[in-house]
Amino acid sequence: MQKAVWLLIVATSLYSLINVGVKLLDSLPASQIVVFRAFISALICSFYIWKKKISFLGNNKRVLFLRGLFGTIALLSLFTCLQKIPLAVAMTLINLSPILTVVIAHFYLKEKANLSQWVFLLVSFVGVFMVRGEVAPVPWVWMLLGLLAAFFAALAYTCVRKLRTTEDPLVVILYFPLVTVPMIGPIMVYEWQTPIGIQWIILLGIGCLTQLAQYCMTLAYQLESAAKVMVFNYTGLFWGVLLGWVIFNEKLSYLQICGVLLVFFCLCGNYLVSRRPILLRRVK
Repeated sequence: MQKAVWLLIVATSLYSLINVGVKLLDSLPASQIVVFRAFISALICSFYIWKKKISFLGNNKRVLFLRGLFGTIALLSLFTCLQKIPLAVAMTLINLSPILTVVIAHFYLKEKANLSQWVFLLVSFVGVFMVRGEVAPVPWVWMLLGLLAAFFAALAYTCVRKLRTTEDPLVVILYFPLVTVPMIGPIMVYEWQTPIGIQWIILLGIGCLTQLAQYCMTLAYQLESAAKVMVFNYTGLFWGVLLGWVIFNEKLSYLQICGVLLVFFCLCGNYLVSRRPILLRRVK
């Protein structure tokens, strides 16, 4: 259990650094960063899939494609938000995806959500309104784009859950760049801006750190069930506040901080409720 927790904390920390890198590249189009990230991921995944001698295309190709499509939309939306709004606000919005996954799984996978989880969903959106701020509120267009990123991330995660018994994790990861490059590539070409100096290093770092973060997260979920360790994903909210303040001098109002905390408690509450059946079985 302890090893899985540390792996997940490392993964979350790496994702936070990746988000910082995206924000530092705010002069480059988000499409360009997404494609660079996908291309590096494709190279690394292809090498290990070839080494393991497994099928590149997998078994359930329809759901694999949807996972790639939903993940692409989510990542492009998130990266755009990261370049436009405070880091803590963007990370608060994307962290709504676990709660949204409960709703989507309720209808798509027939995994019944209870009343408490629906309440946490509604209350978390109150936190979103608070995070928007009141003195210099974040424009609604970026707030809605952040919620869109969370929604499509939840769809992608639901597809991953659907594929967990039929596909190798490397194949699931590979389908993201397989969809991203042809889908976003033309947009990247149209918006192309040649990186200069350290921007090349940051782009390479984003790609490599993403693969390492995905590996740590996958290994953590292989060592322990998601229900036991998922709560440690939410440390990303606090990384967002801390890194935004230290690196970008982003200062949140008391109302926004309360909004971040409210979303965090809703996420934790949803996690505890989802674990209740496991805890009851242990008691029995």
